[in-house]
This record gives sequence, structure tokens and C-alpha cells, in this order.
Amino acid sequence: MRYQQSALVVACIAAFSLACRKDKDERPPLVQILDPVPGTTIAVPDTVRVQVRVSDEHGLTSLTIELIDTQNAVVASAGTINLDGITGTYERSLVLTDERMPSGTYTIVARASDGTNDGRGFRSVNILEAPLRLLAIFLAPPFTQQEATIHRLAPDGTSNAFANVLDFNGVAVDGHTGHLFVAGSRYAAFQAIPATAGALPWQVPPPTTDQYDQFTAVTVDPTDHRVYFATRDGAIRGFTGQGTPRFNAQCLPDHRCQAIVAMGNDVVTWQKAIVGGAARIVTYTTSGTLLDQLPAAPEHVAWFHRSAGQLIHFANLDGSGLIEELNIQSGGSPEIRSFPGEPIRHVIRQNANIHLIALADRVVRFDHATHGVTEIRNGFSADALAFDPANGVLYAAQGAELHTIDPNTGTIIATTGTGGPIGHILPLLNR
Repeated sequence: MRYQQSALVVACIAAFSLACRKDKDERPPLVQILDPVPGTTIAVPDTVRVQVRVSDEHGLTSLTIELIDTQNAVVASAGTINLDGITGTYERSLVLTDERMPSGTYTIVARASDGTNDGRGFRSVNILEAPLRLLAIFLAPPFTQQEATIHRLAPDGTSNAFANVLDFNGVAVDGHTGHLFVAGSRYAAFQAIPATAGALPWQVPPPTTDQYDQFTAVTVDPTDHRVYFATRDGAIRGFTGQGTPRFNAQCLPDHRCQAIVAMGNDVVTWQKAIVGGAARIVTYTTSGTLLDQLPAAPEHVAWFHRSAGQLIHFANLDGSGLIEELNIQSGGSPEIRSFPGEPIRHVIRQNANIHLIALADRVVRFDHATHGVTEIRNGFSADALAFDPANGVLYAAQGAELHTIDPNTGTIIATTGTGGPIGHILPLLNR
């Protein structure tokens, strides 16, 4: 009898387990994106209608619709819909207003849940980036140990004081994150100041306040979209635009870093000896480990990334301007152009081959493809230059005046007076 009871218990347990296995939901919902059709092209800004059909034999609980990029990062969302039932067709709108989105292939992902399993549908679409647009021009004075004001010039010509700092020794702008970066000289911190809606402020204090030039080499790198700066204590640091640390290295002993550029997986710096003034180009890995060093011209003006291992460098040597190619990986710095007796005051890049150079009393255009120089404007001493790719114009500062110039003919299109000397011109673009 005892054995019969045990057999009955085992049979009941087996029957219950079988029923549980039958009731267990192991099938995800079926998800099909009906609209937009494959290969649809969408120009930012736009609103995209997404239509999705979903079904599940046990019942649906939710549907989420998102747009992701090639790195699987969510760039837009239509939100989550609460569902009730086993089948249905639903529509939602993806609003694409982020003008920082680059052109490329993106994926709409529709994810439906039945409370236990998730099912997904995918649809590839082509995104066309928004037209390049000028949001503002920031006008900063020359670097100073005194209190300074940075002005914001709107596209309609109106101007207002944007930021006041105790002292001033570095500035850069980033349309990708919508920040103006300003570094102090002795007392003021390094500040990330929001220049567009949604950008968040952050700052880094100076290492000490006992000497001037606490911050140097402030730059936003166009290849990795990080902001880099160096400090008087020899530290070289890199941050995302949101303030997350991404790079940390140390200068050579008894050197200070005065320029920084990202080169693929490396970070290249231009450093000058505190005593004697000898300059070196020092390369670091992304982890901050010293990789290599090369001798350099004593007075750095500007440099621009050209390839994985090559920079074009603008410098001054013994009172003459110099253009050279820095071969970071293979070594060497062959000279490709000089300006005897004409020191270079300022340089900007117009495109991959064209650079605009301010010499002592003229502005010229340098074509890297031919190594040729064309004079744009003679008898013109520019204190600062900037190029606006959205409108295709050159900005040049003379004292307290900002000139808008046709970079092809040198014709002055417009002149705007400001309240003080201009040392830096920083166009803020929508990306």
C-alpha cells in the first residue's frame, strides 16, 4: 500500500511538471516593421512615422521604438506603449531634431514584450545630416592676467557679454557638445560653459594659484571630439565634452606642453623646455605612456592632422614663417614652405588642403596639394582669423573690428565694431 501511495505521488508530480512545461512561455512576440520601407532616406530635421505589427500567443505587454546608430547607441526614441491583447498594429513618431547626427545608415528597432520574452523587428534607414549652420561667433580678447569678458555675436549681428573670467589663458569651442571652453591664467578654473540648450557645465580647478599660466594648450580635437589641456604642473589631460576623463599623461621633466592633437590611437604634444627653450614633439599612447619624441622648431603657431601619422605644422624660426610636415611615425620634419622675414601670426584650416595664414601685413592662402601660396589681402595685419564653413567666409580681427572677408578674393564683405581688442574668433556651428 505504501508503495502504491508513493507511485501516486510521483505520478502527480510528473503530471504537474508536464503541465508547467506546457504552460511555460518560450516564444517571443512576432514583430514586423511595416513603415518606413527599407532604404528610406530621412533628412534631419524630420518626423518619421513608424508603423509596427506585433502578435503573441500569450498576450502583449509593451512595445518600444528606437533609432540606433552603428555603435548601437540610441539616438532617438518614440517611447514605450503599454499593450493589452495578443495582436495589433501600432503607429508612433520618431522626432529627429538633433543636428549633430552625421549622415549614414541607422536602424529602427521595435521591441515588443509579452512580460517574459522580447521580440524585435529591424528596419535600416538612411539619415542625411542637417545643413551646417552658424549658431554664434564668440569673440575673446587676447590672453590676459586681468579680468576678461567674452562676447557672443549672433548671426543677426546682435552682441552681448557671454562670460566673465578672473583671468584668461585658453579658449576653444565645440559644436558637437555645445560648449565654450575657457581656461584661466592664475586664479580662474578651466570651465566648460554651456553654449547651447541641453549642454551641462563642469570645471577643473587650477593646480595652484602661485604662478600664472596654470592652464595651457586648450584645444578641442576634431577627430575624437575631446577637449585637451595641459597644466603648469606638467599634467596633460583629455575629457569628453561632458567632463568624463579620457586621457592623462605627464610632460617631459622641466617641460611645458603648449599644443595637443589626437593622431589615431596616439596623442601628440608640442613641449618646450622651461630653461633654454628647446622644443620637442612628444607622442603618447591613449593610456598616457610616453611613446616617442622628436626635435621641433622653437616657436609653434598651429598644426593640423593630415593622416594617421602626419601633421602639417606652422611655426616660426629666427623671425621667418615656416611650414613643415611632421612625420610622427617614421620621424623627420621636411620643410615645404618658408616666408623669409615674415613671421606667421595666425593660421586656420579652410579644408583638407587649403590653409589661410596671417603674416605681418598680409593674408595668404596656402594650397598643400601644390605647395603654392596666393595672396588674399595685402597691407592687412590680422590679429586673429577664423573660417566659417557654413557660410564660406573668413573672419579676421583688427583691433576691435571684426571683418567678414571673401576668402577667394580678399574683399571685405562687412565690418562689425566691438567694445575691445579681439584676440580669438570662435564660430559655433550646429555640429
